[in-house]
Amino acid sequence: MFIRKLSDRWLLPAIFIALILTSCKKSKEDQEEAPQFGTCKQVNPGPGLSQLSEKIYLYESAGGATIRIIRNAPESLTILMGDKSYPNFNIEFWGDEAEGLLSPASHENLNGKHIKDRFANNRTMIFRDGTKMTYVSPAPWHFGGITAISIYDGDIVHHFNMTCFKLEYSTINGVAAKRLEEEQADGETSTYEITATGLLYYNIYTEDTPGNKVEKIEQLGGLERDKPNQINDFFDDPRLGHT
Repeated sequence: MFIRKLSDRWLLPAIFIALILTSCKKSKEDQEEAPQFGTCKQVNPGPGLSQLSEKIYLYESAGGATIRIIRNAPESLTILMGDKSYPNFNIEFWGDEAEGLLSPASHENLNGKHIKDRFANNRTMIFRDGTKMTYVSPAPWHFGGITAISIYDGDIVHHFNMTCFKLEYSTINGVAAKRLEEEQADGETSTYEITATGLLYYNIYTEDTPGNKVEKIEQLGGLERDKPNQINDFFDDPRLGHT
């Protein structure tokens, strides 16, 4: 009887201590999983990402997506994207700003043809293999300079602080990737489809605030395999006279 009471007496404190230790462990893990942005502290490139020069980064996914980030100066930025499954294909977000200001990269080309300019604050490209690139801007069109670029590929996540052009986060961390992706609005979002005869490039939704997507399919452009030099422009941007 005495042994049973003694056991019961120590059982609850033991459970309480275990709960505290578990809670502390989770809290520590959460802190480790939550990356700190805005520090301008450079990290080494993680999986799939390579630094080709001081001004150029290249990401290559296992599924064939390619993302080349070229920054010659704060006011000059080009994001060149492609897919190894369709060699004669590239989408280019680009644009310069006055010296000392951040580039808005608001122009959008398909294989060199200017199709349109950005509408929303943020801009996202979703590749055929699920890789996703989002850039962040405080204002639409050419009024907002690019402050951040994030790349998501499954559990892989890379994050650039564009105010200082530093790679602040670059690793495999599924929890951090999911959290950052959910907290970051996609803005105007596009994808593409490789068909039997060529390629179609189109918008699929806009997400101005996280979790609130407005779906709308809009064809932007297309390519034809048997006419590699032909770029079809399906979009009329009312702000531009030549689209």
